[in-house]
Amino acid sequence: MLKPRLTMTLAATALGLALSLPAVAQDMSERYAQWTAEAAAGDLDAAYELGVLYYIGRWSDQGGPEHDPEKAVELWLPVAEAGDARAQWRLGWAYETGSGVPDRDQEEAFRWYSAAAAQDFALAFQPLGRMNLDGRGTDPDPVRAYELFTRGAEAGQTRAMNDLARMYRDEGRGPVHDPERSVDWYRLSAEQDDSNGVQGLAHAYLHGIGVERDPIAALRVHVEFENRSGREQTNAMLRILAEMT
Repeated sequence: MLKPRLTMTLAATALGLALSLPAVAQDMSERYAQWTAEAAAGDLDAAYELGVLYYIGRWSDQGGPEHDPEKAVELWLPVAEAGDARAQWRLGWAYETGSGVPDRDQEEAFRWYSAAAAQDFALAFQPLGRMNLDGRGTDPDPVRAYELFTRGAEAGQTRAMNDLARMYRDEGRGPVHDPERSVDWYRLSAEQDDSNGVQGLAHAYLHGIGVERDPIAALRVHVEFENRSGREQTNAMLRILAEMT
C-alpha cells in the first residue's frame, strides 16, 4: 500500500484550526477591545485577529463584533500587503467567493492565493490548485494543480487529499492515472472523518475502482464513519444496499 509522506500532517492540521477560528474566551469583550486598540496602533497580528472576529461574527453575544466581512477585508488588506500568508489566504477566499469585496474577482483571488502558497502556507495549496485545474484567474494547468494538491495532501489537508484522489481516479483529469493511489488518499481523508473522503472510499469499493469490488466494505466505510462521528449515514447506506440487491 502506498504510504504518502505526511511529515507535516499534525502541525498543518493544528495550524489550520488555529487560523480558521480564534479561541473562544470568557473575556471576549476585553479581547475585542484589546485587538481594536492594538490594530489602531499598527499591530498587524492584532489587525489580522480582529479581522477574523469581524468576518465570522460568531461571538457578538459575548462582546465581540457583529458579522462584517467588509470590515474584515479592510483589516486584512494591509496585513496581506505586509507579507502575512494568513491574511493573503483570507483575501484569496474573499475575492474567490465575493465575500467582503464589491465583486468576485478570480484573478485577484489567484494572486493572493499564490502569494500565500509561495510562503508554503498549507491552506492555500488546495484552493490555488482548484483555480489552476479549472482555469479561474489563470490558464488551465492540471500539472500545476496536481503539484499543489499533492503538497496540500502531504500537509494533511483533507480537501487536497480528495482533489488529488479524484485526479488519480479519473483518467484524463490529471497527469497521472492511478486508481490504487486514489484509494489510498480517499482512505486517509476518510480516517480524518472527512465526509467527501468517506464517499470517495465507499464509491471505490462499491464500483471496484482501485480495489477489488466489495459492496460490504463500502457499507462498512459508512458504518465506521457514523460510529466515529455520530453523523447519520442512513441515506448513503440505503443507496449501497439498493445497488447490492
